[in-house]
Amino acid sequence: MALEDRAAAEKVKDSAETPKLVKPDKVKDTNTTVKSSSSPKFLGNLLVIPMDGSHWVGIKALAQELGRRGHRVTVVIPEHNLRMGPGKYYDTIFYPVPYDKEHVINLLSSHKDVLEKSVQPFMEKIKARFTQIGKTSNFLHTTAESLLFNTSLIHHLAEQFDAVLTDPMVPTGSFIARKLGVPVINLLRGIPCFMDLKAAGCPAPPSYVPRFFTGLTDKMNFKERTINTLVALLEPLLCRILYWHFDQTAYKFLGEKVGVAEILSDSDIWLHRIDFTLDSPRPLMPNTILVGGINCKLRNPLPETVWSTKICLTLISSSWGSSFHHSRWLTRRV
Repeated sequence: MALEDRAAAEKVKDSAETPKLVKPDKVKDTNTTVKSSSSPKFLGNLLVIPMDGSHWVGIKALAQELGRRGHRVTVVIPEHNLRMGPGKYYDTIFYPVPYDKEHVINLLSSHKDVLEKSVQPFMEKIKARFTQIGKTSNFLHTTAESLLFNTSLIHHLAEQFDAVLTDPMVPTGSFIARKLGVPVINLLRGIPCFMDLKAAGCPAPPSYVPRFFTGLTDKMNFKERTINTLVALLEPLLCRILYWHFDQTAYKFLGEKVGVAEILSDSDIWLHRIDFTLDSPRPLMPNTILVGGINCKLRNPLPETVWSTKICLTLISSSWGSSFHHSRWLTRRV
């Protein structure tokens, strides 16, 4: 599988094929957006290198809003993908990849099957998940090389943009930002091996910062802290498995001996799609901003008739530890 992907990726290296550009005026967007009469003082050119799947939802929301406010936003995506596509307020550039959409769907299906087979013996489950991680890593690496070594497209992107917006889970955008010498803005939920926190310089002591997939919180007993510490000790190995391909690609693309962790450490802004209301608190650096909920769909405001004093409303409350007394509200009218 890896050899086939690598051989196919070689076919798109140094490609002279002109990228396919889709202008935003040809795309209809059904999302409702509240228009603003105010215009920003600075209108810049933003390059967006997104990641497919659920990662795309937050990136698209940000690209749409920045484009609506007058910035020129250009999104670069592979021609075969799951969810990504043109939008109303940004330009779209498609680049060729050595696979079709059926291959992407099959990879997603196999990943789903591995996660659902919970009755397997422990060792078989670990082996299956590591095999799936290898397949996914090879797929992401092939997609990244299809863009990075598309000489005509990289030349087309040079000296046009003021910044790069990307998801560092796949560091393609960070590589391009370093190549172009422009600032990079990361939008992410998190990297499983905590490379994002290490690159941003955020302390993450395992004594109270729970690791991915442990199901722990910031309040742990001695046994849970021991488990959390052991998982933290395995993080460098997981990072190595996930990103050793990209370490080699960074050297070939940038021409300098630099790894993914060092490249990510040069990021200017980290936008984390988390919120301490639902996630465990942890130390953050000044250039780390919490934007949890940015991927939620905007809803239309309630009509004025709802706020009429003649209408009784049913109150649905949700509390995460705050003091809320239902009895005070049961007999009230809005």
